[in-house]
Amino acid sequence: MNELKDKTILFVSPELKTFKSRAGGLGQVAEELVKALSELGIKVVVASCLYKYVVIDSYKKEIDYSDLNLKEVGEIEIEIDKKYVAKIFTTEKYGAKFIFLFNEELTEALYIGDLLKFSIFFAKGTLEALKTLRIKPDIIHLNDALTSLIPIYTKDDPSYTEFSKAKFVFTIHNAGLAYQQIHSIERKSLLNLHSFSLEKLIWNGNINLLYAGVESSDIVNTVSEDYAINLKVEGEGMKDIFVRKNVFGILNGIDVEYWRSKVYKNATTDNITDLKLKEKERLIKEIKARTGKRLEEDRMIVIMPRRLSSQKGFDTVMPLIEEFHNKYGVQYIVLGVAHPNDNVGQEWAKRFFEFHKKLEGFAFIYSFDEELAKMMYAGADLLLYPSLPNKEPCGTGYMMSMVNATPCLGTRTGGLAEVIKEFDEILETGNGFLVWKEEYSTEAFRRKMEKAIRIYNNKEKWKKLIWNAFTTELDMKNIAKEYISKVYLQALKM
Repeated sequence: MNELKDKTILFVSPELKTFKSRAGGLGQVAEELVKALSELGIKVVVASCLYKYVVIDSYKKEIDYSDLNLKEVGEIEIEIDKKYVAKIFTTEKYGAKFIFLFNEELTEALYIGDLLKFSIFFAKGTLEALKTLRIKPDIIHLNDALTSLIPIYTKDDPSYTEFSKAKFVFTIHNAGLAYQQIHSIERKSLLNLHSFSLEKLIWNGNINLLYAGVESSDIVNTVSEDYAINLKVEGEGMKDIFVRKNVFGILNGIDVEYWRSKVYKNATTDNITDLKLKEKERLIKEIKARTGKRLEEDRMIVIMPRRLSSQKGFDTVMPLIEEFHNKYGVQYIVLGVAHPNDNVGQEWAKRFFEFHKKLEGFAFIYSFDEELAKMMYAGADLLLYPSLPNKEPCGTGYMMSMVNATPCLGTRTGGLAEVIKEFDEILETGNGFLVWKEEYSTEAFRRKMEKAIRIYNNKEKWKKLIWNAFTTELDMKNIAKEYISKVYLQALKM
């Protein structure tokens, strides 16, 4: 830790959970890791963007930042296809300095619009902001494809050479084709790069920003060891470079204090079921107020608070919803939204709306609502997490549920493979239920659901299970220590 005492880490992410720009796990993990690093005494500066709108389907709502104590500190010009003026805002939180860029055209909404132009804007804007604020980081930690151009420009553009000696860390939160940021080679002139730099962006004849980040960084990691192995075996079309760069995994964690309900603050093995019932009653009341649905406290409540996207595997458990509702009285609460351009996610939303209309014990809320999600984690009986094998880099929803004494039934993939241990009915060990990748199917989830219901009906065994889940170690501070020892200190030696 002493080796980092006088060092500055720049942490770059397009989304941050409490700055109104969270679309998925990245925004949550990024900010919680920054907080944990700061609490460990590491000097962290964060670079991100402010967005004008939040977009749900075709609906745009202007974002109000008046409660965030942001200070405008200057303007910069960024040349792409024309000159764009970016405002720079700063604030302090967790003992870290946060820097934000804003341009009405290029930061209109998170992950909407011309994302190649956005990536250029984000990279050049971050470097210009560092110059304006006289910040010279020793390590620059990049997160996913949209941040990948920063190391390219530090070595290509003479005006940014003061940052070229920084060590670059690149964390892959998702390497799926939809997340690689692939653009036509015909757009290369926008980048305004020399040919030797452009080579680091071209993969299979296209501009590939994920490839650029991997190729240009000193250390590359991803968010679970299972996903790292998968990238080096299957590779999402980039196996060779993942092997060459020796991509490794560091499991995500969560800010337990933030995600755990205060009701569980003094939980013990004696009172855990009473506290769970209290939170379940609160959740039932909230769902009735929002939807009119009358759920019952003596029947199992299964939740799925997840982004509606193809890798989440909802189609695998769709056939079980009505079956278990009618046969076993299982109740469901589903919370989530689909990206406007995600046809699969939009179709799932339609199916969930149909269940909402048809089944008395099924509630669907089409929204991204963190406070409701927290109530669901705290008050439900079981989290259903049917992620597609090898497509879930880590996931954190099951962590949020487990620290609230809600076990998970999920696929043994990504971070679930490291965190969830199958509950043994005889030994009463384990903290959840797993479907192995090799047996991934509707039938496999049916068998695990039946096991979960059987144990749920045995109060003493269920009490042991939820306590095992509740006491699983998932705190982000431990993950921050891994980043310090396995990533930052190693980068400084390179």
